[in-house]
Amino acid sequence: MKIPKLNKTATRILTLIFMVALPLVTLIAAELIVRKVLTLPIGQWYTDFDKRVYVNVLLVLALFNIFYILPRRWYMLSGVILSTLLLIFAFANKIKMELRSSPVALGDFYLLDELGGFELPVDFNIFLLVLAGIGLLSVLAVIFLASPQLKENWLLKIAVFCLSAFFLFALWTDKPFSPMQEANFQTSWWKLEVALMQNGVLGNFVLLAKEAEVEPLENYSVEILNTIGAEYEPAPADNDGEKPNVIFLMSESFVDPYFFGEEHFKQDPIPNFRKYFNESLHGYMYSPEFGGGTANVEFEALTGFSMQFMRADFVPYQLFVKKPLPSAAYTFRAAGYETTAIHTYFGWFYQRETVYKQLGFDQFISGDFMDLDRPNNSSQSFPEDKHITNSVLETIDYTKGPDFIHAVAAEGHMPYLEKGESEFVKEGALPPETQPYLNYYTDVANNIDEELGRFIENLEQRDEPSIVVFFGDHYPAFPNGNELYGANGAGIVDDMLNNYDDYVATHKVPYFVWQSEGNEAQELDISPNQFGPITMEMAGVEGNTFTAILDRMREKDEAVIPYAQWKSQMGDNSKEMEDLEVIQYDWLHGERYSADLLPNMEFSPVSDYHLGLYPEMAVQRVTEKGTLYEIFVEGAPKYAKLLVDGEEVEEIAWRKAEPGVAAFSVSQDRISAGADVQFAVLNSRGAMLSQTESFNISTMLQE
Repeated sequence: MKIPKLNKTATRILTLIFMVALPLVTLIAAELIVRKVLTLPIGQWYTDFDKRVYVNVLLVLALFNIFYILPRRWYMLSGVILSTLLLIFAFANKIKMELRSSPVALGDFYLLDELGGFELPVDFNIFLLVLAGIGLLSVLAVIFLASPQLKENWLLKIAVFCLSAFFLFALWTDKPFSPMQEANFQTSWWKLEVALMQNGVLGNFVLLAKEAEVEPLENYSVEILNTIGAEYEPAPADNDGEKPNVIFLMSESFVDPYFFGEEHFKQDPIPNFRKYFNESLHGYMYSPEFGGGTANVEFEALTGFSMQFMRADFVPYQLFVKKPLPSAAYTFRAAGYETTAIHTYFGWFYQRETVYKQLGFDQFISGDFMDLDRPNNSSQSFPEDKHITNSVLETIDYTKGPDFIHAVAAEGHMPYLEKGESEFVKEGALPPETQPYLNYYTDVANNIDEELGRFIENLEQRDEPSIVVFFGDHYPAFPNGNELYGANGAGIVDDMLNNYDDYVATHKVPYFVWQSEGNEAQELDISPNQFGPITMEMAGVEGNTFTAILDRMREKDEAVIPYAQWKSQMGDNSKEMEDLEVIQYDWLHGERYSADLLPNMEFSPVSDYHLGLYPEMAVQRVTEKGTLYEIFVEGAPKYAKLLVDGEEVEEIAWRKAEPGVAAFSVSQDRISAGADVQFAVLNSRGAMLSQTESFNISTMLQE
């Protein structure tokens, strides 16, 4: 069939559609696709952030019309292809938000060969994809066959091209003006979905790409790395004796309440912490964060890297942990340890589910896989630390060899509410506007302390030796923080941001490293990146060039890396710190020469990395109990979902039958004969994290 040619007027109208309508329709469609999993509808986005919407509109118009310089047919062809790619990009954002609560970033394009890394592989409808491909090819054919070859207005084409290129240049370079600054674009690295909702799909991607740029390091080269490798000799392994379990226990916002003034207290709210602090290696950990940024502190503690070598607003978990990095987990695993990460909150937060795999852990137990008192999404308060204690002890019991465990306890997390009275804080110690918050925080600290005592007492009663690193990640951020910390409250500091003494006072977090054997009191102030090398030395584990640099820093009393903004007070970086920065740059932004040049610096994630303590969930047996079925499932947490023919059955009861096995009771009339039954762990966005094989109740009863 011959396709008729369009006349001049129709062709020009079609061209205008490609210049304006197609870009706008693509933008709206992309936003609608992504906002299905967000809480800010597109209409509300325009109402609340109209300037950011306009920047997105100009961005998409510029993207499409920079190709206007091409001949008309090829321009239309480029518009169809670009629209298709942007819609695919939007769909990819929707999938990643569902699975990881994080939008697509520039670094994800370097991992296209690792799409299997999603916890839940995405099932594509091949038939629909083929139909879409045929439809796209048909549109392209019509464009070429129906569009006549008209004389081009090259003056207009050059003008449109130049305007488009100028806007894209200004958007990326902020010269001669910054559209994003004018529209107040902002990034929330700690919770990227907020920025996505406010900045828009395309605008947020550009902002992330811009802010992830890193200036080249001047003294970075293969020759420098060779020199570093020759200078530092890793500590050898000590094969004498039984290897101790090593546990990093990071407690959210835990600090000594006496910081606010010991005179305000009737009794000590943290006697267990104070006892272990005084008996062990102890001191102050100079946190890079205040009031938030937990992932940055654990990034330092696990990798040995330093936040002082990068921009203050970076969150490496979100930006840079796309491939394996040096870590304490890798080093301990090479020494025969089983490596486990534990966190009582959602596994997707800070992308921990995938980050921990790249950092060398065998498994990650998030709150999704714990028998919590209540689901994480049911209350403002975070899970109590007893769940961390239970998970760590269960892990030690389940695994065969020595354990390296990194556990993040969240009971101390904000929000901090008001509490009228406290058994620890003297009544009237602080102004009435601030004391209720200190009352509440002190009682939370006491709960954490009691759980710390139970945890270490349990370890003391075991035959196997243990090392525990206990530390808070940062100081708490109160609703009236300036008042509580400042003159209208405890009167501890006046200016936490701009005064050096006040800044350091609210960044020095107490820590201790306790050993079940040979524990001795010793004082040492450190940056959090020293925890790995310290415990490696205690456990007799062989290090690498990277840890050898950190070892020498401690030997030279340089275990605290100066804050980047306070070097005039703290001094410049030492040679060892500069060498550390070179290796860090090599791994995060360079060519990773270190993997080949330096001893013990090759890292690769395990192939059987899994979520939860148990490698898989499996139904053991089904019994009848009156009018109920009782289904016993190994590796299933309390809030596992019962799916019958794919639909969730909510009326089920749970009990712990034995270690690692849960018993779920459900009314027999909820499961029809012949139905496919399955248990699954879903995250808060509905993505499946783990599941049993489908089974039939009648078949299981006969076995």
